[in-house]
Amino acid sequence: MAAENEAITRTVKLIVGTDRAALVRCSETGREALIPLALVDLAPAGPLHVLTVPADLAREAGLL
Repeated sequence: MAAENEAITRTVKLIVGTDRAALVRCSETGREALIPLALVDLAPAGPLHVLTVPADLAREAGLL
């Protein structure tokens, strides 16, 4: 199990994004989650994005 302050990185598809949040679909699991952008790094990588997020936030959002 990931430590609380550990960050995880996932490849995601951006479904809908605003300046405050993004609805993303994880490429590995197919799970979708609404993520607040103030707490994560979402970087474009071609048609997909690379999401770096604290493990506890990813777990709470349902990505893990």
